[in-house]
Amino acid sequence: MPHALSTAAAPSLRLPATTRLRAEILIAPDAERLVTLFADALAEHGIGGHFCLRKSGSALTPLLGDAPELIAAPHRFFVDSDDMHFAGARVLLAEPDRTLDKEEMARVRGYAQLYAARALALQELADDVETDCGLSLRERYVLGRRLAGLAPVDIALEAQLSVQTVTSAIDNAVARLGVATAAEAISIAARRGWLAVTTLQNCSSSSEKLTYKTAQNG
Repeated sequence: MPHALSTAAAPSLRLPATTRLRAEILIAPDAERLVTLFADALAEHGIGGHFCLRKSGSALTPLLGDAPELIAAPHRFFVDSDDMHFAGARVLLAEPDRTLDKEEMARVRGYAQLYAARALALQELADDVETDCGLSLRERYVLGRRLAGLAPVDIALEAQLSVQTVTSAIDNAVARLGVATAAEAISIAARRGWLAVTTLQNCSSSSEKLTYKTAQNG
């Protein structure tokens, strides 16, 4: 009896993460794809997480990334986009697990500049969409402020809302995203680029206060 042909598929050709990033970074269709591309490329350089913040003067607004915990962590590794063609963001990076040479560091910084540019472009589109992302503007605002370190009572004072309204927004976001905790909701929203909201039509006129002070970022 003849041997049956193997049905195992040949391994597909998979390009290096940095190659995929260069090919797609300026055309990534959504924030989650952008975050994944950048995270995979960073991993090739021994960097295990990142988070991008929008800059406005001396203030920073949580934007997107796969490691929102970097905001509260002590760090000295970040890339600002002010002095390049694309301005207006800071990319926080986890410390590499090995020493990067000068060429690798320059490559990482270049990738971060392009990542920030696309992140800002995608956020401009996301700010105009409330229902499609599954969270209300208020829920996105509150999650972003929680990530920036504000307690519900502080968010309530800042946005001229009741504490109950703020906690309800957090609970609603957790339920909408199908997770168990606010931390998980923040992580998902951060990865999908849903945190920074520049208009709060259903909240208050305090959208200008969506800031995270540079001094708190080292």
